[in-house]
Amino acid sequence: MTEMLRILPRPQIDADAWNTCVTASPHRITYGFSWYLDIVLPAPGWKWVGLVIMNEAGGYQAVMPIPLRRKSIAGITYEWVVHQPLFCHFLAVFSRDPELDSRPFFQLMNQQFRYGSVVNLSQKPANTTSFDTLRVLTTHTLDLSVNYERIYQNYTYDRKVNLRRALRMNWVIVDSTNPDPLLNLFRENHADTISGGVADWAYEMLRNLTNELNQRGLATLRYATRDGRIEAGALFVQEGNRVIYLFNAASEIGRKGNARTLLIDQMIREKAGGHYLEGEPCLFDFESPGKQSIRRFYQSFGAVEEPFWTMHWSRLTKLERLAQRIRNVIKKAPVTT
Repeated sequence: MTEMLRILPRPQIDADAWNTCVTASPHRITYGFSWYLDIVLPAPGWKWVGLVIMNEAGGYQAVMPIPLRRKSIAGITYEWVVHQPLFCHFLAVFSRDPELDSRPFFQLMNQQFRYGSVVNLSQKPANTTSFDTLRVLTTHTLDLSVNYERIYQNYTYDRKVNLRRALRMNWVIVDSTNPDPLLNLFRENHADTISGGVADWAYEMLRNLTNELNQRGLATLRYATRDGRIEAGALFVQEGNRVIYLFNAASEIGRKGNARTLLIDQMIREKAGGHYLEGEPCLFDFESPGKQSIRRFYQSFGAVEEPFWTMHWSRLTKLERLAQRIRNVIKKAPVTT
């Protein structure tokens, strides 16, 4: 199969054929569509290429996006390294054939790019020796095929208490298409907690992504207001059988008033009992991060773990590795004046 694989730069990729293949795949997810990748991998610092198997009719039988970032390693600017972008929790080998052997895709990715900073995939590579580091991570998902009452029964005691508190706050929930209040909430209340800060381009990228999702009818953007002020917001994305809790932010008032609990519960209530894609159950995906307090919050809704895999590899020379270690030590050293 390796001989059938082709590496295509973005300008040579047939977007319609690509998206048709992603749609037909059992691993279908919003992150894999060409238009989504185009937005979350903005030039000039980012781009993506595709590994493609074509069928006899000229369509795409299987595809795998490779996200790339122009990055400095050991003080040297390399052309491109594999790096997972923001707002793209994991990718996959997308194929019409559920029995497709994905090993050649992983092998070619590893051979073509000698440095993989981090890449997250929903499939575990069969040949794990190609990677220096391979770890299993988890997101948290909630089965929405059952009715709301049954889902609510699995909320923890504390989550039920906090939901009742949120209801007593008399939050006014409003739908919107304007992401700016959400971005401002994050900038004012959360950005300082992010190591290294948040660059302006990341806000602009999320703004562009939200606008594109709105145009495609895939986004639900909601704000919790009190006394006319927006105190919390959440962006949900539904494509296929998955509702993704893509982004959220809250002020101190919003946090203390459990506004995000109410926003999540309202979405679960609306989507519960739903089946999409020929009867497949709909899932609510919390996009769980590594922070344990947030993971416990998501688990309190009755969500269960769903695995994905993160990998790293390096074929840097010994001299490059040494320079990289020295540079990391210098970066971590305290600044004195």
